[in-house]
Order: sequence, then structure tokens, then C-alpha cells
Amino acid sequence: MPIAITVPRLGWSMEEGTFAGWLVPHGSPVTVGQPIYSLESDKVTMDVESLDAGSLYIPDDAPAAGATVTVGQLLGHLLQADEASPRARSTAQALGIDLATVTAREGAPRIIEADVLKLERTAAPVRATVATRMEEAFRAPHFYLHADADSTALVSLRNELLPLLPTRVSYNDIFIKAVALALKQHPRLNAHWVNNSISPRTQIHIGLAVDVGDRLLVPVIRNADQKSLADIAADRAALVERCRQNRAKRDDLEDGSVTLSNLGTFGVDRFQAILNPPQSAILAIGRIAQRPVVVDGRVVARLTVPLSLSVDHRVADGLAAAKFLQTIVQLVEAPLRLALIQ
Repeated sequence: MPIAITVPRLGWSMEEGTFAGWLVPHGSPVTVGQPIYSLESDKVTMDVESLDAGSLYIPDDAPAAGATVTVGQLLGHLLQADEASPRARSTAQALGIDLATVTAREGAPRIIEADVLKLERTAAPVRATVATRMEEAFRAPHFYLHADADSTALVSLRNELLPLLPTRVSYNDIFIKAVALALKQHPRLNAHWVNNSISPRTQIHIGLAVDVGDRLLVPVIRNADQKSLADIAADRAALVERCRQNRAKRDDLEDGSVTLSNLGTFGVDRFQAILNPPQSAILAIGRIAQRPVVVDGRVVARLTVPLSLSVDHRVADGLAAAKFLQTIVQLVEAPLRLALIQ
């Protein structure tokens, strides 16, 4: 299995750094302990050593030298000697497929060209389904609500949880919990428009938009309102890994109540997301950053996160949606409740 190369945390408070460039070219053999790239934080610059051996695979969308990267961000992979044939490599390159997303047939010792072509055939129906859903989404009467939440406490809470939980908790995990609890308070948003009528849901399942190569998948964390942050983080990590390995099951991708789409890690400040039919709402999350805020008549710098809620007007009106978004903001600004509520 390809071994992921990710951005490490160089200091306790580090959340992002600057990628200074690869020290080893694409396709070169790497040994344990060999420096493979340089990373800069606000306090230190260091050459990061490989923890494993293999052949370095640098994807086309890997960050360039000078790019800002976040802790945990995927940079590339180490491939073992038996993980890809030459024809599989050339076919994947011609089709624009990240070889790290291709899995060999069950029991096979390595990836061959047929495995790459199988993934391409699978991706084609997925793209067709996505296109159909996007057309359906645009036919729904949307409206949009926007709010900025003070994220000072959110960032602090996550930093405190990182060394305590077995699975690395992400901001998405915290937002999943916040949206789930907000849905519990405002069940009107936990409904779909089906067969020209409102169809309420009794369970709260939260979808998370995930970019997998050239595909956009939405794995679903089930019963998120009843789970701890540790459980949500573990479920999310497992689901995303199955999606990346093309092993996601049908149940992994169905029955979501509301979807989260987070482009903050890509430097996007704010955006409006398209509904994920038949769901009635999707929350777009922008970049957490310091922004000017007026406090007691003075302009000060505060960490904030922009939130945009897209809503199907057939299911909920502006007042119901505003109360739902207001609750999300309140939970984000006082996130200790998210860590305490099981």
C-alpha cells in the first residue's frame, strides 16, 4: 500500500507552514532517515526525513516551493517496488489519474494497467452522476445566509484535543458535531424535498465533501449527534481512507442530512456551495484567519471563520434557516459544549 507523506507539526502552536521544496526528485528511491523535503514554520526551517523506504511519488497537484501548507496535508506517497507496473504508470499519467488512488485486484501483488482502466471506468459513471445531481441542485430554489464566527476558542480547543485523542481531530470533525447538534435543535432542516413534499428524517447523518483525485465524494458520518468528537474523528478518518482507496461502500455515501464543504485549507475565504440533492442544506466553511473586528468601538484582530449556508426554500424558510445558522455560530464560538456532549 502507498505510504502517505504529510506535513508534520514542527511546533506546538504550528497549524501551517511554507513548503520549501523537494530534496529528492519524483520516482527516486528513498531510504529511511533520508531528507526528502524542506519545511519552514514561523520559528524553524528543517529538512524533513522519511520515516519509511520506497520510491517517491509526487502527484501533479503537489504544492510548489513557496506554497502554504497545513499540518497533516498530503504531499505525496512512497511506493513499494511491487506497487505499479511501467504500463500502469504511463496509463495513469495519460489519463490524469493519481496512481496512489489505484488499488490492485484482491490478492494481486502489484498494480497493473487493468487496475488503472477499471478506476477510470468507475470514475466515468461517478462524474455522470455528479453532473446529474448538479443539474437537479440548480433547479431547486436556493437561498443563502452568511455569518462570521469568532474561532478563537475553536482553535484553542482543537489544539488541546490533539494530544488527547487517538485519532487526530480536525476542524471538520468539530463542525460535524456542531451541525449535528444544531440539527437536533432545528429538525426542520433535517428534511428532504421528495415527490413534491417535505420528507422529514428521524436520524442525523452528516456528509463531508472530500476531493479524491478528480472526483468529489461525500462520505457520511452516521448518527453524528450521538457520537463524541473522538468517535467522529475516527469515523471520518476511516471513511476518507476508504474513499481514497476506492473501497467506499454504498452505505458510506448515502442518507446524509446536511453536507459540509470546507475550502479553508485551499486559502478560500468564503464561497456559496451548491446543494447536494436531495438534502435541503449545505454549509460552506471558509479559511480560519485573523480579520479586523470591532470590539467595544475599537478595531482589533480576531480569528474568525466565514460560514455560508445554502438552503432549499421548498423545505425551510429564511427564519428557520437563520436560527439554524445562529446555533452553529454559537456552538463554534463556545465549542467546549461540543467536547462535553456525547
